[in-house]
Amino acid sequence: MHRGHATNASKSRERYDSVVVASELVELLRRLEAEMVSPEIWQSREELEARMTPDFIEVGSGGAINREELIGIIHGTDPGSWRAEDFSVRELAQTVALATYRSVIDRGDGGPSLVALRSSIWVLKDGAWKMTFHQIARLG
Repeated sequence: MHRGHATNASKSRERYDSVVVASELVELLRRLEAEMVSPEIWQSREELEARMTPDFIEVGSGGAINREELIGIIHGTDPGSWRAEDFSVRELAQTVALATYRSVIDRGDGGPSLVALRSSIWVLKDGAWKMTFHQIARLG
């Protein structure tokens, strides 16, 4: 193999592997994800709408639903006690980021926790990060 070619391939791989997302963005998106499942936010239709783009889509085992459908399902309900594990962020563009994590929701009824793998795409619009896509893959 030509040495120059291997060096270029190695440099490309190094650039790809060294993508670092600013810790401020990671912490901001971690906080925004937590707010999205807080009882206070679920009580306010306006707060829910403000945190999602108008073209928001959520995909789960039952298929895809839009922002209005999701708000209709969760508005006024109690999300339970929620925590994120293995939280990571990948910047897809200057104003687009992908958050991935495992969620654990304790329902408070003595039943088993709900565990899921989640991914969210966040976009920076008008100076605020808003969720435009969310996917849930329930485990167990």
